[in-house]
Amino acid sequence: MLDLSDSKTALKNLFRRTPVTQIGALYRALKTRARGSVMRRLKSIGYFSSYTHAGSYYTLREIPRFDQFGLWYYGNVGFCRAGTLKAAVKELIDKSESGRTHQELQALLRVQVHNALLDHVRAARIERKSLDKREGVYLSAKSSRAAKQWRRRQAQREPGEPRGSLASAVAIEVLVEALHAGKAQVNPEQIVRRLAQRGMDVPLGQVRSLFDRHGLGKKGGPDSPRSRR
Repeated sequence: MLDLSDSKTALKNLFRRTPVTQIGALYRALKTRARGSVMRRLKSIGYFSSYTHAGSYYTLREIPRFDQFGLWYYGNVGFCRAGTLKAAVKELIDKSESGRTHQELQALLRVQVHNALLDHVRAARIERKSLDKREGVYLSAKSSRAAKQWRRRQAQREPGEPRGSLASAVAIEVLVEALHAGKAQVNPEQIVRRLAQRGMDVPLGQVRSLFDRHGLGKKGGPDSPRSRR
């Protein structure tokens, strides 16, 4: 096992070559097979473990450039500023202007979130309210914050519109983003992320409904060559 000074140098060199790595490469860099020793060396300089892949990937704390959701991806490996998947789920719900649905969270985090949501609800760390028979929205456990989130969620529909539909102004923004994507086939998850980058918190389920209504993202849809024949 390298001493503390040499360990820091070895780790810096390793992560300079590859920003994200697994435990085997850390063993080799530090010349040890003791997992506890490796983790102590990582802790001494600061690190994140991935919330995807069962936490089996590591990066130094200085490397990630987190987005507005506190997420950073290296290929398909995800890291979150909050640390763990459960922490990320709660943070995304608490900071959202209109709460989050299961589908929205899954689209943002790119992993299954059912168990994390269930644990939080059972521990009263978040609240769940039903939007319709099939879908619910998860809100902050703070009643005042949850009330504001719920009002914002309801305001995303225009008066008289069926539950689950987007207000006209927001629907236009979704369609504009789909058009900006050009001929590339896009899906609702991509549109939600693109809008989120512009500061718009649009429910994934409602974007999916809009896609279905207009035949977006489908071969043979209204903008495809086949549909214009």
